[in-house]
Parts: sequence; structure tokens; C-alpha cells
Amino acid sequence: MRRSYTVWPWLSVSAVIAVLIGAGTSFAPLYLDNWGGDARHYMCPMIGGHDVDDSRVDAGLCVTPLAWFVVVSALCLLLAVVFAVYCETAMHVDAAGGLHAGGVMTRSARRARNAMLWTLPAFLVVGLALGILTAAAWLPLVWFVALSAVWLQAGWHVCDRIGLRLTTRTANDTLAAIWGFGVALTTHALVCYHVTFIGGIRGAALSACCSWAIASVSYNGDAVGEAAAADRRIATARGVIASIIQWVMVYNAVRAGESASDQTTATWLCPQFSVTASGARVGSCSPEGLRPLLSSVGLVLMVATLLASVCAAMACHFGRRSVSRGLYAVAGLCAASAFVIGTVVA
Repeated sequence: MRRSYTVWPWLSVSAVIAVLIGAGTSFAPLYLDNWGGDARHYMCPMIGGHDVDDSRVDAGLCVTPLAWFVVVSALCLLLAVVFAVYCETAMHVDAAGGLHAGGVMTRSARRARNAMLWTLPAFLVVGLALGILTAAAWLPLVWFVALSAVWLQAGWHVCDRIGLRLTTRTANDTLAAIWGFGVALTTHALVCYHVTFIGGIRGAALSACCSWAIASVSYNGDAVGEAAAADRRIATARGVIASIIQWVMVYNAVRAGESASDQTTATWLCPQFSVTASGARVGSCSPEGLRPLLSSVGLVLMVATLLASVCAAMACHFGRRSVSRGLYAVAGLCAASAFVIGTVVA
């Protein structure tokens, strides 16, 4: 099977979906649940955080403005994309043969090496900015996830050289699932300061399925005839399995949000973005009827997820790889948005 080293585009698309899920599911614990004292920051950011003394909780509360939430989410996305590009350039160096005898590098290897020299400092700078904005306590988690991905990538090369070969399809599926899960969970932890099960763990699992579906559209470009048809059928089946799991998770989240919306008389949301000079929390309620509207939007996105997934599977079956990847990306974005809406409304 011909191996493709161009993986950073779908890794970047998967990162967008993962950050949307990770940050979106952090909104409710940060800004909606603080009134009850159930969710709180265990520390306040160095920049943008406001400590609030609350006798009902041992750790106290920390209120962050909406701008802080947006900036941290954007930095998480930038960190993921930069790391995806770094991994891509590292694979290009390996594919080009790296450093040859006598210290000579090929032109393509030299270009990839130069790109690595730019992306690694960018990764460190963005990681440092995240560490400052999130009080630096979660910075080791960022390094751990990044080093784990590098170790996994190196492990595939080691296995390949000692004879334990992994097919491109198995490697892509494994990388996709780990990438989607890791980026979503890291984003959720950095933004939310703790990991919830409903938003953090389930959201990371959904992100893994979305990433897997996009990566499933990879098959042997050199195969012809019946071999090519069989390869497409396998790729289609992988995408269908990922899409089914993805849609079931979205359905459960949307239905839970709709049930919660029906059981309460409140049709607005009151997030908490700031505090007064004396430390009192300030609520900022949304317009009347926002909860039912969000529930309706979630239902529409759930249906759109199903339709886009079906069309993507059909495009994959007929060999339209670019169209299929694009439709799986659209399905992932719709699924992520619907899941976040269901989580927030619930």
C-alpha cells in the first residue's frame, strides 16, 4: 500500500472539531454552574481571573471573562494545528532519508527540517502562553500529550524497522482516534480546570469518532479492478461504523438537552462572566426563549449530521475521496455543535 505523508490537513480539521467540543462543553461548568457552587476553578489564571470567596465551597470560586474563554480556546486550536504541522514535517524528513552519509541532505529533507525549526518554537511559545493564561498548573499535561504523540509516532517507525509492520490504515485509524480524544480532553482540561464525565470524557470519545471518520477515507491508490473495489468497501465500512457511534452519542446528548429544557420553566440562560468591585458575582441573562431555540437548533444539526454522514459514505464507496473527507468534516462539525448545545442546555 502506498503510504501518504500528507496527514496534517485532516489532523487540523479534526483539531477544529475537538477544540469545539472540548471548549464548548466547558462553557456550562465555567459560566452556568457557578451559581450553585458545584463547579469551580481550583486556581485563578494569572491574567483575567477574578477570585470570589464563597463559604459554600472549600476551594473558592474563580470567574473568568468571556474573552479569556475565547483566547484560551483559540490558543488550544493553534497549539494542535502547529503540532500537526510539526509531525508532518518530521515524517517528510524521515521519508526523504534524513541526513545522508557525509552530512548531505536532500532538498526536500532540508525544506522539511527548516519547517520543523520554525514550528517547534511556535509550539513552545503557544504552550507557554497557555500555561500563563491557565495558571501554569496544566502546562505539564500539554507537554505530556505532545510527547506521547511523538513517542507513538516514533514507535510506529521502530515497529516498522524490526518487522512488526502496521498497515497505513491501522496506523491512520489509531492516530486519528488518539488525536481526536487527546486534543478534546486537553482543551477541556485547560479551559475548565477539571475534567467532567458528561462533557470531558464523552466529548473526547465523540471527537475520537469524528476524527476516525475523516481518517477512514484512505485506501490503496495503486489498486485496480476488484482489489480497488474491495479496498473502497473496507474504507466505507470503517467510516460507517465511526459515523454510527458518533450519531448515537449526539442523539443522546440532544435528547438529554431537550428533556431538560421541557422539565424547566426557565427559557433563558444566565452565564456569569464578571464580578463587581466588592467580589460579588454578576449574571448576564440571555433573551427569553433561548433554551427552546437551542434545542431546536440541536435537533436540526443532529439530522444534518446523519445526512452528511450518509452522503460521505456514498462518496467514499464511489471513490470520491476529497468529497467524502469534506462531508465527514461537515458531519463532524454538525455533530460537535449539536453535542455542545445538548450539553449546555442540559
